[in-house]
Amino acid sequence: MTVNLVPDRGQSYGSLFEMRDATGRVIAGAGFQDVYNTRFRSDRHTLQFFVRPRSYGDRFQLERLPHPDLDCGVYLFDWNQHLFAWSTVKNNGLRGWDHSGHMWRARGPLPPRPVRSGDGVIRVGRGTLFFSGNSAYYEGKSILPAPDVGGFYNFYYAEGRLFFYHRHRAESESFTRIYACAWEPDDVGQIAIDKAIVLETPYDQETPFAWGQFRGQVLTVSNQGGVYVFEGAQWRTLLEPNDQVSYQVYSMLPWHDRLLLAQYPTGNIFEYRGRDLTRLNDWPPRLPGVSSHARECQTLGIYRGDLFAGVWPWAELWRYDRDARKWNSLGRMFSHPQLTRERVHPYEMEAEKHGLVTNHWGQRVTGLVPVGDALYVSTSAKGTYRWDPRYDFLDEMQRREYGSVLRLTMPGNLTAQVPWKEGPMDLEFVIRSTQLQIYQGDIRLASSELDEEFRADLRDSSVTWGQGVFGSFGGRLIKHQVRLP
Repeated sequence: MTVNLVPDRGQSYGSLFEMRDATGRVIAGAGFQDVYNTRFRSDRHTLQFFVRPRSYGDRFQLERLPHPDLDCGVYLFDWNQHLFAWSTVKNNGLRGWDHSGHMWRARGPLPPRPVRSGDGVIRVGRGTLFFSGNSAYYEGKSILPAPDVGGFYNFYYAEGRLFFYHRHRAESESFTRIYACAWEPDDVGQIAIDKAIVLETPYDQETPFAWGQFRGQVLTVSNQGGVYVFEGAQWRTLLEPNDQVSYQVYSMLPWHDRLLLAQYPTGNIFEYRGRDLTRLNDWPPRLPGVSSHARECQTLGIYRGDLFAGVWPWAELWRYDRDARKWNSLGRMFSHPQLTRERVHPYEMEAEKHGLVTNHWGQRVTGLVPVGDALYVSTSAKGTYRWDPRYDFLDEMQRREYGSVLRLTMPGNLTAQVPWKEGPMDLEFVIRSTQLQIYQGDIRLASSELDEEFRADLRDSSVTWGQGVFGSFGGRLIKHQVRLP
């Protein structure tokens, strides 16, 4: 197929195609995931290609990787098909996963700028957009300097605008403002911040955990429950904040014809189709034997064509099969303690004994990042805390399940970094008896091995172009064809 991704204005690139068998079951597809999970946005130029086998499609393997040694919690992000684990401890510690060496390395291949809470890095057009130290850089050059007062943080690029929060804490005259600044990769010089469209939030210390976009609208949700939408050239408030009611959103993901939002304290997913937020009850469900209170759907992702969700406080991992209209449990990402509904969070009594908040040892799934043929899953306590040896109720193996990274694999998924091209590019997706392959022109971008049992039946299949699990295609589809043996 031939596509054009130009211009890159921060849009969700979405689905290239989806293939269904004669019964209507999805059997293959490809597209670009665009998810914002709590702290980081996924690499927008990472392309996923999936094929579902005729049988044993629910089979998965889970491997716990060597510990990143960033204490009690990490968050994951990807850049150029490299996986990174980040934590506030050890001076905003950053580790890059060395797949061939099966080990974590300090920082890895990321550009040499610090990554703090509220910072990040994404691909835009031919270059890298880096947010660091209250500033923004593109291809290494400053496009937004730090403010004179307060700090810029939690950046998001979409619709040809750079969005970010500006917060200033003081005994008086504190504020939080949300900026929408016009900027595109070919712009020369720095952003004209005096021309920004600004919303001042009702509470002076509002902060976000996620951003998302839907058909020209950009959404952000504050920790006080304020839901703010930017459309055209103005802000509007979809839901007023309320500091007396818990309402927080930790992840946003385009999925088919809607935007999904992962919410606390219901533990459910909400959907947005352009007007209102609608709660999807029992999306996902909860494991038997746990409390229904204070649940947080924190993390969303797409892998092997299915929707995945990670849920606090028991680190539950769920997979949604849309064809079967069924949620499937992949279990917990911790082996301890035993489930109970007598207490809302794990280790509440132990936390109280040590003078900690009751939910200190709640168990998070903080990241769901597809790289290569795998989905990488990260864990954390409530916060990315420094480990203290006085917490002797956890043995060494148990405590290192906090802040760990797991590698989940299911048969039939492959990701690749798409090199930028200023104009049309040819992409080819190949299914062989023992391999999946992705090509850009004559260059093979990625391949993965399939086991001998893998069988995909593409006969009597139909193809939908530009629509699918990743949402509508955000580029230009020029031509396409399917060749079957």
